[in-house]
Amino acid sequence: MKRRSVSVLAGAALFMSLSGCGGPASPVQETTVGAGVETAGAAGQETTADAGQKEQEEEVTAAAGAWTPKKDIRIIIPFNAGGSSDVACRILVEYLNKYSDTEFVVENLPGSGGQVGMEECAGADPDGYTIVSIPTGWFMSYAMENVDKTWSDYTPVTTWADSYMALVVNSDTGYTTYEDFVQAAKEQDLLIGGVAGTLPTLAEYVMADKEGFTFQFTDVEEKAKQTELLSGRVDAYVDAYASVVSYIESGDFRCLTLFTNDDVPGCEDIPKLADLGYDMDPDFLAQRYSFWGPKGMDPGAVAYINDVVRQASEDPECQEALRDMYYGASWMRVADYKAYCEKVQGDTSEKVDELFQ
Repeated sequence: MKRRSVSVLAGAALFMSLSGCGGPASPVQETTVGAGVETAGAAGQETTADAGQKEQEEEVTAAAGAWTPKKDIRIIIPFNAGGSSDVACRILVEYLNKYSDTEFVVENLPGSGGQVGMEECAGADPDGYTIVSIPTGWFMSYAMENVDKTWSDYTPVTTWADSYMALVVNSDTGYTTYEDFVQAAKEQDLLIGGVAGTLPTLAEYVMADKEGFTFQFTDVEEKAKQTELLSGRVDAYVDAYASVVSYIESGDFRCLTLFTNDDVPGCEDIPKLADLGYDMDPDFLAQRYSFWGPKGMDPGAVAYINDVVRQASEDPECQEALRDMYYGASWMRVADYKAYCEKVQGDTSEKVDELFQ
């Protein structure tokens, strides 16, 4: 156990609430479109992996063809309307409807940190007409025993968007590099803000543990984080890059690292975790959004929705629309996504136990 890296105040605060809030998984096969990831054989050649992928996609398409929707498919978003993930999902839905035989309809069911919407999905008829949009942070909520259901209590369908978390500081500070910030954190207890129980807060603890410093944690409301940093009341915080990019572009904030190892378009000069000596797979810290259905969901419906998401993710207009919000369109095959869920839940539980148990 490595409690030396976190203050008692911060450790206690992290367990108070639930996550609400994307980078590809290296151990499982995945297609991530629009996030700067390319996988291919030599030009003009089809590799064995390519052939296997083609065969799998043909099987998915065939399975999808065995199920045809007879009514609208409801997508539950278990958080308030207007958030970045809500807006991004509504953009995706425009393209899902382009390739679907029916309409995908978004329904916001916020409450109890996402549990109201998640329970609604869990209790729905598994006939394929109800799915839920779920953030990667849910794996952490389960690891911290804030919720009692995880991916295996649902039917994993696929990912649909990727984003990244960023460490930001006020540009008026003297922290021009990640190393400057770490050195300052070792010399004094910096005040780092966040929403207790969320994935960005876990990233702050992972950073402190790796670098060997302690910090004071202050729990702030989601919409107050930018104000707190602009006023200098906190020294730093971690958030989705999409949520802070406008402040970075205006010069108010400086981004010191992205919590990924992926190449992120437009962020080539920002160091990634591997550049900073992090010897770990950062997938459990990815800002990735996915679709789950009720447990026991009709396999034909799973294949159908998975295939529609694939088609939308390959649409250049969809890629551009999501990229404008600093998201990458994403898709995984069903089997690969199940393997991804199992791995990320395991990695998240291991890290939470290491830091806080």
